[in-house]
Amino acid sequence: MSRANGSPPVHLFLATGLSFALAGCAVGPDYVAPDPALPGDWTSYAEPQNGEARLEHLADWWTLFGDPTLNDLIERAIAANPDRDLALARVREARARFRVTRAESYPAVSASVSSSKVENSDLSGESEWRDVYDAGIDASWELDIFGGNKRSVEVAEAVIEARQADYADVMTSLVAEVALTYVDMRTLEERLRLTRASVDAQEETFDLTRWRTEAGLTTALDVEQSRANLESTRAQIPALERDFAQSRNKLAFLLGETPGDFEARGITPAAIPAAPANLAIGVPADMLRRRNDIRSAERELAAQSARIGLATASLYPSFRLTGSVSSSSTNFSGLFDSSAVTTSLVRGISAPIFNFGQLRANVEAEDALYEQSLSVYKKTILNALREVEDALAARAAAAKSASLLQDAVEAATSVRDLATQEYEAGLSGFIEVLDAQRTLLSLQEQHALNRSAETGAMISLYKAAGGGWSAAPQDTDSNGENP
Repeated sequence: MSRANGSPPVHLFLATGLSFALAGCAVGPDYVAPDPALPGDWTSYAEPQNGEARLEHLADWWTLFGDPTLNDLIERAIAANPDRDLALARVREARARFRVTRAESYPAVSASVSSSKVENSDLSGESEWRDVYDAGIDASWELDIFGGNKRSVEVAEAVIEARQADYADVMTSLVAEVALTYVDMRTLEERLRLTRASVDAQEETFDLTRWRTEAGLTTALDVEQSRANLESTRAQIPALERDFAQSRNKLAFLLGETPGDFEARGITPAAIPAAPANLAIGVPADMLRRRNDIRSAERELAAQSARIGLATASLYPSFRLTGSVSSSSTNFSGLFDSSAVTTSLVRGISAPIFNFGQLRANVEAEDALYEQSLSVYKKTILNALREVEDALAARAAAAKSASLLQDAVEAATSVRDLATQEYEAGLSGFIEVLDAQRTLLSLQEQHALNRSAETGAMISLYKAAGGGWSAAPQDTDSNGENP
């Protein structure tokens, strides 16, 4: 309808929209979070009894190692890692898209003002140029009768929460990766120390065999065997130095630094971090609440459920209100004269007819995607349970081997010393010394690797239990807003 005069029928526009909106409903399924069946406890874990290990320690578990260098590396990685920046940018993107989606639920209003010159000619053929001013305001609103816009907002909200969980999961993985790489670096540092110490001891043995040969107490065979053993051990050092350098380069990458910058900071030698004796990880239900990858999968499932409702809403008619106010005058002040104002309000309805089968197929596709998301969610939970059990098993095995390997190293050290003494005294052959030296170095490396494995298993357990990061990013977007 249109009116040449009078004020715009704003009240009619709002009243009509409100009556439709109040009668509206959201079609499609209302999401209910799954309630997965979980075991009551872990198969190989007992809660610590000493009271020192508590669940809240999981939030900053790396501090329990008592290693200032590790603490510093993790703080630097949290502040500058590229993956952290990428995940944070994805959160900001989701927040911005949420605002776009939410804005689509409100009326769209636009205004325009223009001026032009119009030529008028009379019967005599004379023409006259006149100024014409035009102004207008247009508004349109698609009423959310069947909840399509509501479902769109639900999708956007769930996606934000999924991206926030992804961000937290990235930080959890980052902290664990820095710790594991640091342990690898310290382990290689220890192996280098052991190998170099073994080279020093074997050089002394080599000098001993040469002296005994020159004295006629043994043959040149002992000298060559000693030299072969010495050079074989020395040849292990370059590969260890390579691995050590690569572990430092990986730490630099995780910290968002160049290898040169990382090297310039300097890290003094230190022992392999010793894992705390106990860790409280709670029951599987606690892990379900803490694991951010599970949280992300559940939020993706919620978003997909809302997409089914969004696709279902497209099967129903859509209602739109369009209103406009326009004015035209030959002078600017005349634009505000009521006689120059024209208003209109159009109510429209559209419904699918020939493409209904296509829209129905789209609903079925979204429903199938929901089943896929549900499978991903269930798989994520099963994988989390497996990771915890694997870490518990690895930790238990390494703990059992620790004391045994320590005893073996002590025994091998005694065997090497005795074999060397008997060889010096001429009571045994050189082959016993060679075997003792090789056995000792091998057991020392096994012991170092086992200590590394025990600490690494504890780090993996912290990560698998959902420790390391729980907070959503607290930053705001470029407009200083949060959803």
